[in-house]
Amino acid sequence: MEYVDAHVHYWDLSAHEDRYPGLQRFFPEVYGDYLPDDHRADAAKAGVDVTAVVHVSATSAPRAYLAETSWLDGLHRADPARPAAIIGGLDPRRSPDTVEEDLDAQAASPAFRGVRMLSGVDPAAAATARALRLLADRGLVFDQIIRPAEAAAYVPLLSGAPDLAVVAEHAGWPDPDEPFADWRAGMARLAALPNVHCKISGLGMALRTTAVGDLRPYVESCLDLFGVDRCFFASNFPVDGVGGTYADLLAAYREITANLTGPERRALFSANARRRYRLGG
Repeated sequence: MEYVDAHVHYWDLSAHEDRYPGLQRFFPEVYGDYLPDDHRADAAKAGVDVTAVVHVSATSAPRAYLAETSWLDGLHRADPARPAAIIGGLDPRRSPDTVEEDLDAQAASPAFRGVRMLSGVDPAAAATARALRLLADRGLVFDQIIRPAEAAAYVPLLSGAPDLAVVAEHAGWPDPDEPFADWRAGMARLAALPNVHCKISGLGMALRTTAVGDLRPYVESCLDLFGVDRCFFASNFPVDGVGGTYADLLAAYREITANLTGPERRALFSANARRRYRLGG
């Protein structure tokens, strides 16, 4: 089965530990180097043919996404599939000139496709709206963790940029201790916006399991709310490794979608991500 893994983190912590000061604190279980060969080995054990990887920044040091994107560009030039696309970073609190400079610097890589914002995001702030307008004007993707409790605040922001490609990461990062109905209501608000796609990822991290019975209600709700055409799977590895192996995760995705048609499964496992991140093929 072809698989475009639309959310992966490569880390060379022996050389770049200073870019990820929060990693050991929040995810000590997976703290360690994770490079293309490690991901390739995980995919092989899962029996999937990963034809392209979308790398998503997880840097937490100020503006470390610039150095990370430059490093990833070197990996892309060595192997254009790993990564095939780079989602960098941006801090909208920086001055307008700096925000544009940061986008320009990352756009030097032909694999650059957009950004996520891990800090400094206030959905009601003019600076955030200005940053999103820059992304839309440049044809870039806004790849963002939007938790259910935040969805209502994001709706006016995203409604004001209908031409912006938005990807809601990690299925909204559900909290298993919170009511399922609250999570679904938040995701429904996002699904009502036609420019928002849902990346079904991060469930192993959020739920700390890859058991089919635990993942199924979230996966099926995403498909119900957004439709197959606006969803795609991703591994979030190595972070989802806190919930199980790569093989466990992919097996769960495949079992949950076993009743879908062949074209629907291809859309979820490869075609939709290729379209969203302009990967061709």
